[in-house]
Amino acid sequence: MGRFGVALAAVLVLAGPAACSAPKTAAVTSAPATTATTARPATTPPATTTPVAPPFTPLVSPAKVTAACPFLGPGEVQELIGTSEDIVAAEQPPDPTHVPGTEFQCRYEGKYRTPWVLDMWIIASSRSYTPARAVENSKRDCRGPATTLPGIGEGAIHCPLAAADGDALVMTGKRSHGQNRTATLYLREHRTDVYTALARKLADRL
Repeated sequence: MGRFGVALAAVLVLAGPAACSAPKTAAVTSAPATTATTARPATTPPATTTPVAPPFTPLVSPAKVTAACPFLGPGEVQELIGTSEDIVAAEQPPDPTHVPGTEFQCRYEGKYRTPWVLDMWIIASSRSYTPARAVENSKRDCRGPATTLPGIGEGAIHCPLAAADGDALVMTGKRSHGQNRTATLYLREHRTDVYTALARKLADRL
């Protein structure tokens, strides 16, 4: 074996098993860092609903007239005059001293831009003041000749209004439930077909 071999063998014997194996290094693992957070419960905003107005159901020849607005709906006015703006209707205090009968008034306005669209008056009277006569007398409020709307009620007209330039008058009437009933509108000047449609609706409902 020789001296070098004997010496090496002696060293290995003295060192024992530790000399024959590589030292083991313990694996160090670190726990993932945790960040303390306060979790807020998810909240859902409360559902908001836009109130929807009930559908308008017009009065059709009521036995007793107690208001003007139920005869013509805001949506009908919006459609007839051809505007995209929402229209609101407001019943005005009645005038019981009006001759020949209590005068009921409804005012129609634009919801956002137009402060005034039209005013409507409904009168029901048991006196001998016929609708045809009332329509004829209303011509004194016209600025120039009135235009007759044939086949509507017991008479119907429209004309430019004398009291305000750019405004118009539409009126119709008929006898119903033993009363002489009339509907009068003051509104911005429009086409004749607008006046005709308004007068026809009201004559049918009086």
